[in-house]
Amino acid sequence: MTNKPTIIFDFDGTLADTPKLVVEIYNEHADEFGVLPVKTEQIPYLRTLGYKRGMKALKIRWKVLPKLIMLMPKEMKKRMNEVYPYPGIVTLHEELKSSGLTVGVLTSNSAELVQTFFKSHNFPRLDFTVTEKTLFSKEKALRKLLKARGLNRDKVIYVGDEPRDIVSCNKAGIKVIGVTWGLGGKEALAITRPDIQVDTVEQLKKAILDEARKLTELQ
Repeated sequence: MTNKPTIIFDFDGTLADTPKLVVEIYNEHADEFGVLPVKTEQIPYLRTLGYKRGMKALKIRWKVLPKLIMLMPKEMKKRMNEVYPYPGIVTLHEELKSSGLTVGVLTSNSAELVQTFFKSHNFPRLDFTVTEKTLFSKEKALRKLLKARGLNRDKVIYVGDEPRDIVSCNKAGIKVIGVTWGLGGKEALAITRPDIQVDTVEQLKKAILDEARKLTELQ
């Protein structure tokens, strides 16, 4: 089991600015699924609601939700050229790799799609990219990843943008940093109580390096 600090990133809404495209795809299929379209001015409010209240506001039925979720990766794959990294994210990864940290990604997207995105935007080579197909919880995927790579959970930091990321990490006993620029939003993230919550990439860099330094000192 390795004691080297490992940083695991979520992909959508954390590294890649995919929420805008998600909304576009959702709106294009709103009539098909019998749900209400999302207006641009609604997004800040919807981000404060959480999943259940958000579904109610948009009249998304539970039986429709899995179909919507399965639709997204297929449509996004066709339009991934429209998606860019959040400003400063590529530089952040370069600095993390230069610091000697192990850096990887856990995502519901295909590994091929993610690797193509990284190559297109000149990301440094990451240590791993793991695909998980769990729709609502990443807890099992996180535990599986820790076991497969021989990671000590006390030396792992997860970075994500959605409340489900925070909840899953809390259940798995993994330190988690919540970023507010993605799909979840500041208010919804705060309710789930991440270990650290950040609003900018610069704050994220400081938080990761500070926490990694503490973990290294504990060895």
